[in-house]
Amino acid sequence: MPLNRNFDNFSNFDTNKGIMGDFTHAANLYRRNNFRLAPKVKFLYHVVIDVNPIALQSLGNNVSNLLNKREFNILASAADLPTYTINTDTLNQYNRKKVIQTRINYNPCNIEFHDDAAGLTTLLWEAYYRYYYEDGNYADQGTRPRAYQTGLYDSEPQNTYRHGFNRANKTYPFFNSITIHQLHHQNADSHFTSFTLVNPLIGEWQHDRVDQTDGSGLMKNTMRVDYETVLYDRGYTGEDQPAGFADNAHYDRSPSPYSSTGSSENNTTGVDEGWTKVFTDIFLEAIGITDFNSEQQRNLRSTFTTQPVTTNNRVPFNNSTFFPTNSTQTAITTAFLDAALESSISQRELRNNTIKQRDLAKSALRNYSIAQGSSNSFNDNGQLFNNLTATQQSQLQQAVVDNYRVDPTLQGAAFTSILKDIIGG
Repeated sequence: MPLNRNFDNFSNFDTNKGIMGDFTHAANLYRRNNFRLAPKVKFLYHVVIDVNPIALQSLGNNVSNLLNKREFNILASAADLPTYTINTDTLNQYNRKKVIQTRINYNPCNIEFHDDAAGLTTLLWEAYYRYYYEDGNYADQGTRPRAYQTGLYDSEPQNTYRHGFNRANKTYPFFNSITIHQLHHQNADSHFTSFTLVNPLIGEWQHDRVDQTDGSGLMKNTMRVDYETVLYDRGYTGEDQPAGFADNAHYDRSPSPYSSTGSSENNTTGVDEGWTKVFTDIFLEAIGITDFNSEQQRNLRSTFTTQPVTTNNRVPFNNSTFFPTNSTQTAITTAFLDAALESSISQRELRNNTIKQRDLAKSALRNYSIAQGSSNSFNDNGQLFNNLTATQQSQLQQAVVDNYRVDPTLQGAAFTSILKDIIGG
């Protein structure tokens, strides 16, 4: 009877894979088609708490001016996405069990904030507290306000203070909505998926605990929010989309030294040129680090079928099984670099792709400079190409086109000699 080989590696002795498979399965699932099925990460999000400006203005200009900037949104250190509980009932339909729905419950969400040095997240609660409850509005009367010095049987003039919900001018809700945005890529573009909590009210607020023995903890404020329903939405990220996102006051808007050459203006992940720079820099910074699964690295951005790793270097295990081995200098030193520099572009396509020509030329010039003992950083060396004359730049790009087929790494002795003749020295 044949063995089931889907879950038993030890039955694969008679296949090329042997008992030690590579990560092709995970690569095909998560990396193919621009990481389309890759899981979202938890640390990319943006919270928008929409405070009603009319309610905020009723508390005075000092509070309104501090909170109108909405800086407390970017101080949200963690947030729960909505969860639901569906009430069901099981009925007896002529002796057949039938499950029906009777109610949907929207479970509360917790949002945690850094207790910042400016006190904005504490002020957010103070504003909410003073808007809905009269108790917090006696602060100007000292630590024991007059409203809390009266007795039960005091006369009418002394016992006319408001307390609790007995608060005037709270016509409008304090929060219009609270929206939590997941930030993620989709087809190499930056997207968000949003969850909007409708008519939210604070069900619980917790200031943190001070502790003399905790030398590394950070203070936080936590609020539990109850709400009436949830609205879903999706879209592209951009300046002020979601609200407050990419604000110049708090976001680093400077471009990365690595190129992003996607066709969409919202592209943030880059394609072959950007990845080439990343892998080349890693290889040159960390000499000796190699990746034998170079075929998977080569297909990192590929939308086509990814094939298993193969190698001509074999160490016999039995008559039909082999393992890859670093048995040659070439296998050891070039596997990772090949993954960084080799791309799917042909020499014919390279002739018509000036962006690709410039990127390869910059990379070659940078690597040559480092090989000559340059002490500059990678970013400084990347500027060497821009310092060349227009004629030298053109000559170097042409040399890239002419030598790309025979030397895709552009680091061989022949190309190095051509590069030295162009730039001199």
